[in-house]
Amino acid sequence: MAHFRVFLVGVPQPLQVDLPVGSVSELIEVASRVRFLEGHMVEADSDGVCAGVLIPTCRLQLVIEAN
Repeated sequence: MAHFRVFLVGVPQPLQVDLPVGSVSELIEVASRVRFLEGHMVEADSDGVCAGVLIPTCRLQLVIEAN
């Protein structure tokens, strides 16, 4: 699991997410085969829960490895 900043088309702020891959190169391989990336938000919400997320690969604009 690695931490990424994910910029989506039409969304001004990046998402800070953990995705079940080890690097950007692994993420490229996975994203080329699936319609959605599954992960978790890095920061917990007000209840202390790191929410799960589904990110549509067709909306990816930029991904930056944060680790």
